[in-house]
Amino acid sequence: MSAAACAADTKILAFEQFINPSEKQAYTAAAPAVAPNAQVWSAVYMVVQANQAPDNTALGFKVIPQGILFKAAPAKKLDQYAFEGINLAKKKQYSLTQFQDLAEIIQDQTGKKIEEAPVFNADQAHVYARVEDWVPEYNTQAAGLSIELGPLQDMDVKGLYIMVGEGEKPKDLTALASLDPMFKSQYHADTAEAKAEARSSFREARWMILLVVLAMGIYLGWYRRT
Repeated sequence: MSAAACAADTKILAFEQFINPSEKQAYTAAAPAVAPNAQVWSAVYMVVQANQAPDNTALGFKVIPQGILFKAAPAKKLDQYAFEGINLAKKKQYSLTQFQDLAEIIQDQTGKKIEEAPVFNADQAHVYARVEDWVPEYNTQAAGLSIELGPLQDMDVKGLYIMVGEGEKPKDLTALASLDPMFKSQYHADTAEAKAEARSSFREARWMILLVVLAMGIYLGWYRRT
């Protein structure tokens, strides 16, 4: 499906970009209120530069919604994350524009040109992304998402991109979501669980076959004696 075709079912409610954002400040993408039954999603993308070896760096931030509720935990007011730099994806190609269909939809619907993060050493560039589903809050006049940066340890956020959308998710969000260290951990956990279940099923099947063979042997032995 082309970006234009996807855009017919996708609405960018808000898109904001912040170059060289500061620690301990909140940055917001705000939108009008959405219908109670709307399918709302968000995507956050960060370009981060490590100032030393990644295993000595860390990225922390808060996710604060307005007028929308966490789909998995509606009572929660905010979420807080902290990642060691070594767990963030290292990318020399860090520009948001590499996700061409998503960039095209954003620029077509908002009229905003995506700005490049001013990374001075691509070898030290890392990226983080998070994709989230939301439930619209009743009786609210606006919707939006804020990111409050910090604490940061020997890392600088060079570019912060926040978008809130409605309807069908652009296909590029799958690639974005894979850049979330928590997504990778969940993927590996699910894979390990599936493998464990498969091994368990195999052992059970093997024992069932053995019991059937033994039962047949006993029956045939009894039948021959009679």
